[in-house]
Amino acid sequence: MLNLIVAPYEQAENAEKYCKRIVAYLKQEKIEFAVYFSNNLDSIIDSIKEAQAMGENEFVVIGDDATISVFVNAVKDLSKIKFGIVPVGVNDDFAKFLGLSQNPIQAIKDILLKQVSPVDYLLVNDLKVVNNVLVGASAEVFEKFSQSKIKNFITLKFSQMRYASDFEGVPLVLDFKGVKAKEEVVFELSIANGGLKQGKKVSPLSNVSDGLFNFNYIALPEKNDRKKYFSLFKSGAQIYEDATNQFWLSSLKITQPDKKIKALIDGRIFNLEEINVQIVENGLKLYRNLSGNEQ
Repeated sequence: MLNLIVAPYEQAENAEKYCKRIVAYLKQEKIEFAVYFSNNLDSIIDSIKEAQAMGENEFVVIGDDATISVFVNAVKDLSKIKFGIVPVGVNDDFAKFLGLSQNPIQAIKDILLKQVSPVDYLLVNDLKVVNNVLVGASAEVFEKFSQSKIKNFITLKFSQMRYASDFEGVPLVLDFKGVKAKEEVVFELSIANGGLKQGKKVSPLSNVSDGLFNFNYIALPEKNDRKKYFSLFKSGAQIYEDATNQFWLSSLKITQPDKKIKALIDGRIFNLEEINVQIVENGLKLYRNLSGNEQ
């Protein structure tokens, strides 16, 4: 039976509307299903526990990146479930990177094909991460923007213009195999399984099925160049700059002298003492239309 996990309205206002359309289609096709609505992201955890307690192992997440993040972290053993994703039109970076249909009926039709695609994910400390981790100017700007009373394109641009150029970097120690641990004052850094952030290609060379993540960063540039590099990271063009350090890794450790690392992870801000990353190859069993676009 398909278990529909629906993002709360406050997180994705289209989720419940899309769910109603999907339910009508499933009834028409006489497909058995259950629906779990949520008042907030935390209540999704209870829904997952309830479904799994009844032996359910097939899910559909109708929601954005943050909803998917809560879902995969609520599942104790991801190897025992299969799931599909219905994007909701906002903050769908992981779904867009996978090439999933943005039309809810087509998305559910693709899921009902029951074609399983193994997809990598990241283990960041104890957190399962499907998309990416950003540290530096992007995390700073995102946090300021999320605190705005009015959230739209204008306030986003204002946050970018005001905070990116003034960001003074964060001192980090980067430790990974093959390179001696190095200290850097980092302006922008991405650890990417999926390569999109707010629809922009922060890591265009990422691949969710190769057993590696793309790690790239730039040390703090001169103040006059910060706006330029922030713009490059929004488009993925930083990979063509000589100042960008880029690697493909299966593990990484990042520490900070004061144990204060602000990170934007799958659409949510986390404050961490350190970051330990490992790739989990083929860790997700995702329903996708395998005849469609592949990343």
